[in-house]
Amino acid sequence: MIYKFRRDLKVILTSVLAIVGVLIILCVAWFVEADVKALYALPCWLIVMAVVILRTPHYFYIEKDRIVVKLFLGSKVLEDIHSIHPIDNVFLKGCVRSFGNGGLMGYTGYFRTLKFGSFQMLAVSKKQLVLVTLNNGKKYVINYPYELLDKNEKDMSF
Repeated sequence: MIYKFRRDLKVILTSVLAIVGVLIILCVAWFVEADVKALYALPCWLIVMAVVILRTPHYFYIEKDRIVVKLFLGSKVLEDIHSIHPIDNVFLKGCVRSFGNGGLMGYTGYFRTLKFGSFQMLAVSKKQLVLVTLNNGKKYVINYPYELLDKNEKDMSF
């Protein structure tokens, strides 16, 4: 079944401000003939923003034995799942972003905590997050509807 989640207000504001900021820089560079360095940096920003937007989760397709995170461009299939545990915002307070995006169109990339180690995050909001551990040891944090979790799993939130 397909599940979509609403983006957080922080994600929406960050995304709008980033897009508006790039447009302002573009207008200033174009019309005021700003420093040439700004003109060279602009395509880089546009490429980075396009990649971030295209690699952001669009929806989550959840089956009994696998989870497919559908991105705007491509998808990530989580199979051979060992466990799914809900997490709260306390889990995220101690995490460090190794490589990724912490608010532009969502939360994607590679993160690390002292308690749980490294994980990949593919989420659009900080609500209804779960830690999915695969049998090979890889960990993912994704949005997942809590109503699909067993009562025992809901009580074991990290």
